[in-house]
Amino acid sequence: MQKFLLGILFLFLPAAALAQASAALSSYRPATITQVKPHLGTDASDPSQMVYEVSVQVNGITYVVLTKSPYGDSILYAVGRELLVQVGDGVITWNDILGQSHQVPIISRNPVVGISKAQR
Repeated sequence: MQKFLLGILFLFLPAAALAQASAALSSYRPATITQVKPHLGTDASDPSQMVYEVSVQVNGITYVVLTKSPYGDSILYAVGRELLVQVGDGVITWNDILGQSHQVPIISRNPVVGISKAQR
């Protein structure tokens, strides 16, 4: 009887582990970068210190976040890029291509105009 119960445990253990892993990943949502512009009031003479306002569309809501570009002004060419983000209380978290997590503050959020609920 114990071998039977142990066999059942070994069958369900991988399924439970996969369920937990997918639950953690499910908190990340697909997003699209829709606009990037320099943030007013930052020093444009030093590109490494530039702060950008990045608009990201997630589930029918456009979030505007403030971020520095870790790769210089290449962020200006990111419009249209899709990425996975996690929307939190006042912050959005995303991972770069190296897997490093970045958390950026949300400065505004607005519903996307002209998108029906069926398209979300």
